[in-house]
Amino acid sequence: MKKTLLTLALAGIVMTANSCKKNDTANVKIDFTQSYEDAALALATAQQNYQAAVASNDPARIESAKIELQKAQDKYVESKNVYVAEGGTVKAEYENNLATSTQILGNTSSGIVSNAIKKTDSIITGKTNAEIDNTAKEIKDKVNAEKAKLVEDANKKVSDAKVEAEKVKADLKKSTEETKKAANERIDKAQKDLNNLFK
Repeated sequence: MKKTLLTLALAGIVMTANSCKKNDTANVKIDFTQSYEDAALALATAQQNYQAAVASNDPARIESAKIELQKAQDKYVESKNVYVAEGGTVKAEYENNLATSTQILGNTSSGIVSNAIKKTDSIITGKTNAEIDNTAKEIKDKVNAEKAKLVEDANKKVSDAKVEAEKVKADLKKSTEETKKAANERIDKAQKDLNNLFK
């Protein structure tokens, strides 16, 4: 009778330890793939919005769309870096979108905005070219300052995400080792009790 009870107790301990281990793993699982996919979709949408803004020839709308495109690009790069660090593989289509947005932000948009400002201001207000150039420079400087801040924030978020991912891994490993150690101790004790029973 005692032998049966000890065997059942031993089996119960092993099952509890395994259950704890599975629950610990489930609680810390993060879906990096979904974050990557969402960021890629947001980047594609921001590109479409930018193209529509350029077609409208509205300087304010173009600037707003450009800022949103920059934010979407930074978010995509941040999500991609974390995704790759976790073993994910980037998609060529998304990387093409990233290259397009980088080209837009680096070259095309500044000229379009500057020309649109010159054309609109000269018609409506009769400003001199120097005044118009100054206005365009102020807007460009403001956009560049905002862009620098966005890049800095994105880099910090990537760094923080990597630190958090490492912490989650370390906590999971520690928890798993502690659970395994506790289960082994219980098994050893049960085995000793079982051996003592037959002495």
